[in-house]
Amino acid sequence: MYKGMRGETVLFIEAPRLCRTVSSIFQAAGVAGAVSDVIADSLVDANLEGHDSHGVVRVVEYLDKISGGEINPLAEPEIVSETPTTMRVDGNQGFGQLVAAWTMERLINKADAHKLAMGGIFHCGHVGRAGTYPTMAAIRGMVSLVFVSGGGSKPRVTPFGGRRPVFGTNPIAAAVPVADGAPIVLDFSTSVVASGKIRHILDKGEELPSGWILDQDGNPSRRAQDYYDGGMLLPAAAHKGYALGLLVEVLGGLLTGAGSLALPDSGYEVGNGMFIIVLNVNAFRAPETLATQVKELCNVIKATPALEEDGQVLLPGEPEHQIRKERSAEGIPVPVKTWSAIEAAAKKLGVDMS
Repeated sequence: MYKGMRGETVLFIEAPRLCRTVSSIFQAAGVAGAVSDVIADSLVDANLEGHDSHGVVRVVEYLDKISGGEINPLAEPEIVSETPTTMRVDGNQGFGQLVAAWTMERLINKADAHKLAMGGIFHCGHVGRAGTYPTMAAIRGMVSLVFVSGGGSKPRVTPFGGRRPVFGTNPIAAAVPVADGAPIVLDFSTSVVASGKIRHILDKGEELPSGWILDQDGNPSRRAQDYYDGGMLLPAAAHKGYALGLLVEVLGGLLTGAGSLALPDSGYEVGNGMFIIVLNVNAFRAPETLATQVKELCNVIKATPALEEDGQVLLPGEPEHQIRKERSAEGIPVPVKTWSAIEAAAKKLGVDMS
């Protein structure tokens, strides 16, 4: 049935099969076939690059949000205000991956015509892996930054020095074109780790690394379940991650109108707020000149002697390329608990998993 198994807790499943299965489940839940394919591809692509927190572990969560009215599977994004260089988009509680990609395509076109474009998204479902969207611009030779706030029904991250959650995980992503190669892609939560990684570790039955969470009483914990029992994530890099998380809360949440988890009267609804900047390089330099110099800079970085004897210095985005190659060949590791939950959802919806 599966390509292989390693240990007792993880199944290895080929990406095409996983895509077909996930798409079929969403179609059975009332999502249009083309949209189901987009969502399935997004989730499996996150798994392929090693971002399991944003992969198929989200399938049951998305189904629950559809049935609970937090995601409208038939919604289409709508521009509510626009200038030649800006746009504000109401996602109408549609799938975040669809809304974010739709918006990014239009901002790339604006930047192509006017050198710079900025956009804000509100009323939007979970957008998935934030790095997907600036990569779209970098492939077109542009530089892009993305700030994503909110996400859940309650805050998850405590500010530095605190013991009560205030923010979401509030990721930042950026991408830069590189001559004759894949773009440099930065993509990280401003919390010490994305919350989905805790779910993935919980499903594997493992302990968390030290320094990830506090329990509901503000005590350090390595029990993944403590996070779901009222615990909280710590900010990345102490005060630095906290400051970045606050910046994202302002740009992705308050500036876009998506609201803030911390402000009950700000109009926040479950989902992501997203602020996007797209910069056309030729406003400053010839695009090929920048891309070539970035490539030269990358070569210098790669030539840095590694700390470990058999190690190497990696560029942002490079680990994902390596993991994609491995998982494309060997299959995607899916915790048995995650796969069992997907099977149960499929059975409930009448989807044949064979």
